[in-house]
Amino acid sequence: MDAETSLGGNLNAAVRVGDTVRRQAGPWTPAVHALLGYLEAAGFEAPRVLGTDERGREVLRFIAGEAHSGTAEPVPDRIVAEDHLVEAARLLRRYHDVVVGFEPPPDAIWRLTAPTAHELICHNDWSPWNALVRDGRLAAMLDWDLAGPGTRLWDLANAAYCWVSLISAARLFTVGERARRLRLFCDGYGLEDRAKIIPAMRLRILHVARFVTERARAGDPGFLKLVAMGVPAGMAADAAFLEEYRSTLERAL
Repeated sequence: MDAETSLGGNLNAAVRVGDTVRRQAGPWTPAVHALLGYLEAAGFEAPRVLGTDERGREVLRFIAGEAHSGTAEPVPDRIVAEDHLVEAARLLRRYHDVVVGFEPPPDAIWRLTAPTAHELICHNDWSPWNALVRDGRLAAMLDWDLAGPGTRLWDLANAAYCWVSLISAARLFTVGERARRLRLFCDGYGLEDRAKIIPAMRLRILHVARFVTERARAGDPGFLKLVAMGVPAGMAADAAFLEEYRSTLERAL
């Protein structure tokens, strides 16, 4: 077997072996593989499922391009440039328009489920840390382990939170710049009703903070790592940030 090269990752560390990527499988893996198979058949670029290896790890086809190795490292400025911001919104919209026809297996188990209506399968983690860049453009969405039932708005709220850089600890942009970026992201997605986006972001941030804490208490190594990184506390601060600057953000929409 070819040598393994670490590709990073917080929840499930990935390694490259030749032209494949190997990741730890879990109860959610069959449902995610069904989703990825559907996307492949629909012509939407995403990791291609090749099966499992002798260690029980999922085996995916390696996709060439530039990708981030995890949230512990800063995101390069070029990835969060405005052209990529708009591309990210458009790619999410295209994914939603494609995945709306997907029918999950009846016994599907998902790692993260939204406390909302379930109108489609969300990526649930679309961020600059899970983007593949090729030839200067966003080419694919990576890391589908958190995919699960939710709504377009639920998925969009998380993506906007990450891509706009509404994370309170971020120092990349001023509040005014973030407000403008939020409008650009909503424009790129084609969101018509924008009154619900900020409340949805705050709800999702708090929901995921609880989810991370609960999974860590259950002993999940990936989520223990996130707690050690201060993710739940940071998300609580992010929710407070959104509340403090809500009027500024809403005026920009």
